[in-house]
Order: sequence, then C-alpha cells, then structure tokens
Amino acid sequence: MCGIAGRLSSEICLESEKIVLDICNKMIHRGPDFGSVKSFGAMVMGHRRLSIIDLSLEANQPMTLTTGRYSIVFNGEIYNYQDIRNELIKIGYKFHTNSDTEVLLYSYQQWGEKCLTKFNGMFAFAIWDEIDQSLFLARDRFGKKPLFYSIGNSTFTFASETIALLEDPSISNIFSHEAINCYLSLGYILNPMTMYSSIKLLEPGSFMVISRDCKIVRKGFYWNYAGSFRTKIKASEEEIAKNILELLNESVKRRMISDVPVGAFLSGGIDSSSIVSLMKNFHKGDLHTFSVGFNQKSYNELPDADRVGKWADTIHHGIIVDARQNDQILEESIWASDQLFSDNSIIPMIEVSKLAAKQVTVVLSGDGADELFGGYITYTADNYYKKAQIVPKVIRQLLGSQKFSINPFSTKKINFDYRRQQFFSGTLFNYQKAHYSWRNIFNEEERIKILGESSRELVYDTDPFRVFKKYYDNVLDLESLDQHLYVDAMTWLTDDILVKVDRSTMHSSIEARAPYLDIDLVNYAASIPSAIKMKNGIKKYILKKALKNTVPEFVLNKKKNGFNAPVNMWIENTENNEFKVFNKYVYEKRISK
Repeated sequence: MCGIAGRLSSEICLESEKIVLDICNKMIHRGPDFGSVKSFGAMVMGHRRLSIIDLSLEANQPMTLTTGRYSIVFNGEIYNYQDIRNELIKIGYKFHTNSDTEVLLYSYQQWGEKCLTKFNGMFAFAIWDEIDQSLFLARDRFGKKPLFYSIGNSTFTFASETIALLEDPSISNIFSHEAINCYLSLGYILNPMTMYSSIKLLEPGSFMVISRDCKIVRKGFYWNYAGSFRTKIKASEEEIAKNILELLNESVKRRMISDVPVGAFLSGGIDSSSIVSLMKNFHKGDLHTFSVGFNQKSYNELPDADRVGKWADTIHHGIIVDARQNDQILEESIWASDQLFSDNSIIPMIEVSKLAAKQVTVVLSGDGADELFGGYITYTADNYYKKAQIVPKVIRQLLGSQKFSINPFSTKKINFDYRRQQFFSGTLFNYQKAHYSWRNIFNEEERIKILGESSRELVYDTDPFRVFKKYYDNVLDLESLDQHLYVDAMTWLTDDILVKVDRSTMHSSIEARAPYLDIDLVNYAASIPSAIKMKNGIKKYILKKALKNTVPEFVLNKKKNGFNAPVNMWIENTENNEFKVFNKYVYEKRISK
C-alpha cells in the first residue's frame, strides 16, 4: 500500500520534480518506509512506499524495466501475482525482485491493457512509456485504491489524494457546486467528481491513456459487473453454500500473503467473524484482532467482538472512543477523509486503525459482504415497498412527513420516527428512487434551503439520482434485488465504504484487505439467484447457510449493527450543532483557504 504521484508536461518543466516531491511529502502517511522521485524528461514520477511484499530496496519505486522503456508507480496488491509470475517465466521473462510491482510491469509489457483482466487485487498505477511518450493509468474493479488527476493547459498531474494534488500550484482549489449538491444529498461524492472542480477521480474498473501533449487519447472499462448477474447458477442451496465457503476460504488464503504481520478488524458480526475464523486456517502463531466501542450502549459492539475473539482464540484488542474527551477526533476524521464525507463510521475506523497499527501492518476486514449477499435493512424495505403501495397516497404522505411524530426521542442509533419517515417518503417514488431515497440525507428542496434559492436550477440539474438512474438502466432486465445490489456496489460501496476504509487505514500507515471483494467470489455471488440471497425475510440467507459451521451460532443469530459513531450525542453534549461543527472544521480550515 502506498502513495503515488506524477506530473507530465507538454514541455520539459524544471519545476515538476519539486512539485512531485511536495505532493509525495504530503502523503508520507501512505508510505512511511521509503520515498523517491524520478524524472524521465517530460514525465516525473513519485512514490511513497509502505513495504508489504519483498521488503528489499530492489522493490522500491518508481521501478523501471531493464530495457528502459516502461516505468511504474503502483499502489496496492496483486494477490495472484505468483501465478502470473510463473506464467511470465514460462514465456521467458526473468525477474530481479520478488515483488508484485515487477510482475505488474512485465504483465503490461506482455499483454498491454489486457493485463488488467488477469489481476486479482486492489490497485491504482501509472506506467510511463518512454518510446511512445504516453502515460497509462488504471484502477481496480471496485476502486479500492484511489487515483486522482488534474489536466491543465500543458500539464497532467495525478496522485493518491486530492489534498496532495493541490501542492501543484497550477491546480485550482475552487469547489465543485455539483459535488457539493451530491454531498448534501448522499453524504459522499460520486466518482468521477471530487470536491474540487479541477480534480477528477479515475473511475473504478477503468483505464486511461495520456499523450505527450497531456491530452486524454483513450479511456475505457475493462470489467462489466452487470454482466456477472446475467448468468444464474442452477444448483442446490447446499452446493451453492459449499462453493461460497470454498471461494471465501481461498480469498482469505490469498490475502494472508505478506512479509509483515497480518491481523483483522473484528466487530462481532458475521462478516468480520467469518474472516477471522478462516484466517485461523492459514495464520501461524498468535492472531491479533481489533475492535472499537463507545460509552453509548446501543453503539458499543466491544462485548460481541470480545466474545468472538475468545471463541476464535485471538489476541483481541479493544478501545473505547469518546469524542467528548477528545475534540480532535472530529477534526482528524474530516482531514483524513480527503473529501467532503459525512459517513461518521470513519471515526471508529480511524481509531481502530490506530490501534491495529501498534501490532500489525496488514488487516483483513469483512467489507463487501452486504453488497454481495443483501445485508442492509434497505433491502428489507425494498421487499415492503410493493405492499406499501396499497396504502392510500395521502396517508403515506402523512406518515412520511417530519410533522407527524410518534417517538421523537430515542437513545437508539436510528429512532422509529426517522425509519418511518424515510420508508414512507420513499414509497411516493418508483422502486428505484425509493431505494435511493432511503439513504438520502437532504432532498432537493432541503438542499435549496441550504444553498439558497439561486441554486434551484443547479440542485435539480445535477441531482445525483441521475447517476443512480444510469446504473439502473444497465440492469433493468434483472430481478429488483440484483438491481439494487449492482447499483449499491457501483455507488455506495465504491464511493463511501471503500473510501472510508482506504483513508482510515492509510492515515495510520496500515493496509486493509477485503476478502469478500475477491473477483472470483464477486462474480460467483452475482450469479446466485436473488431468491436465496434473501429468503423468508432473512438477509444474507445463503451466506449464513454457507457459514453455519464456520462461525458460532450466536454470531449467525446476531442482529446487524451499523459501524456508526454517536456523533449526534457528542454534538448535543458539547452544545454545538452540525453546522457549527461543519464551519469549525471544514469551512474555516479548508473551503475558505
């Protein structure tokens, strides 16, 4: 796991080397073990290394082939690199390191952009072709690793973080109004947008070629996730469950490959517990697991995690987080996220990453299982959507109104009134927008009140549902649950969940790996009939069946809890409201500068 950067100039720029160095220095947390900047004439590449595989100096980057033609900066891991390496050796290639970086570079030399379909892993990389004078950039299928870029009049600059990119003085820090509209609607920003108008995010599962004159000459996608849903497995539940477990077990095995200590995040839920259980099959010695909790009982999963840790015989580490005792936590989470980002689960993720960094450099997590197998309460709401249509619209409007309150006060994570309002307001739309609205923060009219009446046209013209609609249009032939799973994977998973995981772990210089997002398991899960992903109202039905002998019964029967922080309580207790906190930590320190 690393931080990468580069700057291409249409004419040789003497300042480029210093600019790339400044960008890299801004990302030391992403790679504290080594840093280097190299110039290739018009192209300057930089790298900050977090050493995971092949700790030798020979594996440092930027890395150049002995022929001098191709040079690379690479962030991530290729889990099947040993298989690809053996394939390349049979062709005649000779290797000088044991790193996956060299395998990636030779793969590109051998197969060009088609090499991307061979990689099972997480990655963002850039390869400079000295002969063609072109730059090739690519990102993994779900965008687990970030790759931001900015195109100027005569420059093309890229980096792993937007804040780092702004070290290039030619890049403007003017905010994107469309991105702000998206953020107020969803709490995160959909790719390829960023909070800055001049910076874009390379889309997951895509590649891009930049010419010597800093123009995009080709863009494309090398993976079609929608297609994975269209061929359905014809097998018994028992056989499907068996295959899921075998694929997950193999995925965990792949992600245990490391030359540094490996541990795991453990919440006590089925996803992380299953990963920890399977890790025990391959881990030699003591396995360290990590969890976070809060003083507020309904948010505290430490007791559940402790129980699983004892069951799995791990060395379990837990920490209690209380923002009332440390006002820095809120500010730190905002800076670590690198973007406008309101998923408050980044707070416990940052804190548990700090805890893990004291013991290990790599952690495995359970991220992705909900999007593959239907684990969110919104999928249950989708099931009730049709039934709710028999309720007269005027009654649904009343039940979806904030003016109608049954129980406004609650110590639970999400009180009854909020759930009721969100559900019934969603039933006023078609099933696609209903699903979208259940995660919506501010609707169109509320955003206009926040941004001002002059923004009305902007709010409606750039409404983020347009992006969701585009994805839904790709899968209208699928069952409704599969439609929602696909759209959530292309939006919520890539632009919220995986952003949170990358920024939180990199903030503490550790690498997170998600076995559930192994490409073989992802494609198989998509091909499972939706009727057994959820069955009889049971979320993740087939996954639970697959794991019945892998995790204890108390985990299988545990009610799902979101990985959230009690931020509302913290704000209330410190006599601040959300907008005061936003002004203090975001506007005054980032937007206004």
